Amino acid sequence: MKTKVTTLEAAEFMLNSGQFHTASSLGKALRLPAYKASGLLYNIRHANKYQIIETAKPNRQVKVIDIEGLAKRNNLWALALGHCNAAIQMRG
Repeated sequence: MKTKVTTLEAAEFMLNSGQFHTASSLGKALRLPAYKASGLLYNIRHANKYQIIETAKPNRQVKVIDIEGLAKRNNLWALALGHCNAAIQMRG
């Protein structure tokens, strides 16, 4: 990935990965120093547009589960286009 990564780009990466990330793991994945990844995680944790799950300190881990309703919109599109898995997830 490029060296200048925005908070939104980092959050999209995390959402698509579906995994929990620490500053270290996010930094490795995005090829950034851990201190920059830590700043991105801070921004993601404190911005209202991101829905996250986070663990407690020490070694806090963060998982992005939605960005401004993006996940729900994608599921609705999949449902409208007839993709079964999305329909099952929406009902569940």
